[in-house]
Amino acid sequence: MIPDFILQLGIDCKRVKMFYRNSERRWVTVGVDAIRKTAEISVPYDGPERRAPQIFERPFLKERIALQVNEIQRQLG
Repeated sequence: MIPDFILQLGIDCKRVKMFYRNSERRWVTVGVDAIRKTAEISVPYDGPERRAPQIFERPFLKERIALQVNEIQRQLG
């Protein structure tokens, strides 16, 4: 199982065509079956960013994520 954000990255980059949805015990086809959509914000947020910096504060997390993304891209071909 891969993290949600990596699946979303693959979908957004049009590299993932299908994925197995464990909750439904079936394969889901991108563009055919209902999948989550990236939230669209109509009005830009004008406050302080409270979430983004925290994810990369842990040592080597950014590098581990980059390695995971590269590995998935290699597997997808």
